[in-house]
Amino acid sequence: MKRLTLQLFVLVLTTFTATAAFADYIYDFTVDTSSVDLHSGYIDMQFNGSNSPGLAAASITDFTGATLGTAYPSGNNVTGTLPGTVTIDNSSGYNDYFQALIFGNSITFTLDLTSVPENSFALSFFASDQTQLLTTDPSGYATTIDVNQTGTVVTNSSSQVTAALATPSVPEPGTLLLLGSGFVALTGVRRRGRR
Repeated sequence: MKRLTLQLFVLVLTTFTATAAFADYIYDFTVDTSSVDLHSGYIDMQFNGSNSPGLAAASITDFTGATLGTAYPSGNNVTGTLPGTVTIDNSSGYNDYFQALIFGNSITFTLDLTSVPENSFALSFFASDQTQLLTTDPSGYATTIDVNQTGTVVTNSSSQVTAALATPSVPEPGTLLLLGSGFVALTGVRRRGRR
């Protein structure tokens, strides 16, 4: 009985500590580009970790709404090209995906951020002469998402960009506890049946 109690305690402890380690933040982006419809320009996405304690990544999927041109990823830490999946990790100080495009009426995509704190995702748009578009931020960012110890902080410098947090991809701790206690109960029934 003591062994079963110890196993249950370890399972509960593991469940609660593992939940934070596997959490992702998923955002659905919608960008109103009707003011620059049919104009040439660029999309710029960065994922950088200043004091990040571990490897993290930003994955961009489901990209629609523009005619895409040449992609200019920076370094080996950016894989893929739009409209497919683009993954940017924080393995170096500056991690950037820059791509030429012809704007449509709106751009949509999904962003999946791993939860390692002290990382930032930034989204920018530029005209063909590389002047900033769709932002009031002097540094050129339309939106930034900072992952910190307690979650994410979204700074939106553009009225044309919406970044909506999607349903979490990780089960609630209560769900994991229920699942774990079910496994412990099955183990107990199985052992009792052997005797």
